[in-house]
Amino acid sequence: MTAQPAPRANPWRANELAEQWDAAVRANREQAERLRESPSAGDHYAPIADRFRADPDRADDPVLDALLRRADPADVWLDLGAGAGRFALPIARRVRRMICIEPSQSMRQLLQKDLVRHEIRNIQVFNQRWPRPAPPRADVVLISHVGYDVEPISPFLDAIDRAARREAVALLFDLAPGSLFHQLWPAVHGEPHAKLPAAGHLVELLQARGATVSVERSPSPAWTFPDSDAAENTARHRLWLDQDSPKLPALRQALQANLVQDAQSLRLPDQLDHHIITWTPPRSP
Repeated sequence: MTAQPAPRANPWRANELAEQWDAAVRANREQAERLRESPSAGDHYAPIADRFRADPDRADDPVLDALLRRADPADVWLDLGAGAGRFALPIARRVRRMICIEPSQSMRQLLQKDLVRHEIRNIQVFNQRWPRPAPPRADVVLISHVGYDVEPISPFLDAIDRAARREAVALLFDLAPGSLFHQLWPAVHGEPHAKLPAAGHLVELLQARGATVSVERSPSPAWTFPDSDAAENTARHRLWLDQDSPKLPALRQALQANLVQDAQSLRLPDQLDHHIITWTPPRSP
């Protein structure tokens, strides 16, 4: 773990970085809305929700191990954007109570299903978005790959800081997951991808806000595809293309030029590392 020095808050710099974050999110959203070939679905995660499930008994996840080292049996944890419970389920077994905020219906359904399947009874699940007017308090607030597309970012972080009694933890990649496909955008859409903020941007913003930050990097398994059809389906979803898009030939050509063959699978050249970002919120004197 790399400990960052406790900075003095720099409100001017924090505002500047927050504005840059918000501008990047707006640019990404506007690009997606302009290039999207089909209307936005009510639940964006419905077609892919099952990919966010994980066995709570798994023993080969270094990121989960890092989180469990921070869990105390007396703790209350708050998981914002808990998804299908990839981290909420195993952490709940180590703490007194887990509060999950998840606005996606498909994600909540999978989470509720696995709560029953694994007989985990100390989790509360709420269909809400963050920030909330009166956020619940918790010893630890967790966000796992949530925040890349949040705008405005400052109220989101303000609410986390108010909710966290001990610390907050964010799991983010070097690049927002959709940005992993940036190599394909010029060939498919004729323009570069408007990338979202990611781990390094959050660390810089937190420090400018006066938080004490530490960062631990953990290799992430490569994002692989079993075959070219699976790669095309995922890339099509990430580039907002319809199943019968006229841009599919360009996408296939771009994938052929960029995909790397590894043993029994395919992957894109760029891969992602987890950043486990822990911060102690600045407190008023």
